[in-house]
Amino acid sequence: MPKPKKVVEQTASQATSRTGPKTKRGGQRRGSGGAIAIASVSPSGNVSNPVPTIRAKVEAEGINPPKSEVRMYFDGAEQRRFYYGRATGNLSYRPIGMLSAGTHAVEIVASGDQGRSTARKSWTFTVS
Repeated sequence: MPKPKKVVEQTASQATSRTGPKTKRGGQRRGSGGAIAIASVSPSGNVSNPVPTIRAKVEAEGINPPKSEVRMYFDGAEQRRFYYGRATGNLSYRPIGMLSAGTHAVEIVASGDQGRSTARKSWTFTVS
């Protein structure tokens, strides 16, 4: 006759899952979570190059968000062809063709922690 299986009871806080989300200390999920920020933006001020490379750094606690959670707008139009390295958080965009003289606007919006945290950074630069 087979032996009966041993029954183990656990509270929800004691239970762990091999397929569930990883956790950091304090029970926070690891992922594109926590605070998110956009820093190190360029160019700014006056630039003489009519084809500048636009750069920014997306920083998040834990792992940076995937590219699908990062939006970039240039002069009001969403740009989909930009480089974003999730491991480093580096974002860059080079406009196609020469920019007209005058002021140009950039906005980057990044979401993390499954949409619960959002960072937005807007700035302008002037091509002279």
